[in-house]
Amino acid sequence: MQLFTACALTSVLIGLLPAGSPTPGEELARRLEQRQRSIVDLTARFVQTYRSGMIGREVVERGVVSIKQPGRMRWEYRQPEKKTFVSDGKTFYFYVPADRQVIVRDQAGDHGVPALLLSGQGSLLAQFEAATETAPPGLTRLRLVPRKADPEIEKVFVDVDEASRIHAIHVFDPQGNVSRFEFEDIRENVGLKDGFFRFEIPRGVEVVSG
Repeated sequence: MQLFTACALTSVLIGLLPAGSPTPGEELARRLEQRQRSIVDLTARFVQTYRSGMIGREVVERGVVSIKQPGRMRWEYRQPEKKTFVSDGKTFYFYVPADRQVIVRDQAGDHGVPALLLSGQGSLLAQFEAATETAPPGLTRLRLVPRKADPEIEKVFVDVDEASRIHAIHVFDPQGNVSRFEFEDIRENVGLKDGFFRFEIPRGVEVVSG
């Protein structure tokens, strides 16, 4: 299931930032965190591309993501299949109308890499080693490698512009699978209401505790 590959990867680890003179990658990671922490909420259209390393199959999905501090998010997949992933900061819900099933799970802090980066929660440098990579024109690419071996993440690329706005996130796992998120029409501090991040379980659907 692509959603859990990219949206429920790891818990945020809190720790001390590395001592000594920061590298360009560490400086970029800090600028990215500072900018994201200054944003109260945001919404954007996204394209998620999942490519299987084993069989080479590629799946492309589109939708809208909304995030609000602290710890709230809503991923609404609209194409090719409708599904919704909602977190109110304490619990997350994953609902696929065609399956008539809702997966419910307590998830204090478990927001996944894309949401971690978009929300600015936690410390990137406590969890990842940071460096820069060759990037597409007009962007800078941040490479993040887990400080501890992670069965779900081998590395993460984050493409940002001169203002440290995130344009794309690439998540690579040890099995050779890649999840890529591309963002456009990003709007910040639009005044999203808390109620937007509350999920009402539809009548007649199966509820599964994850």
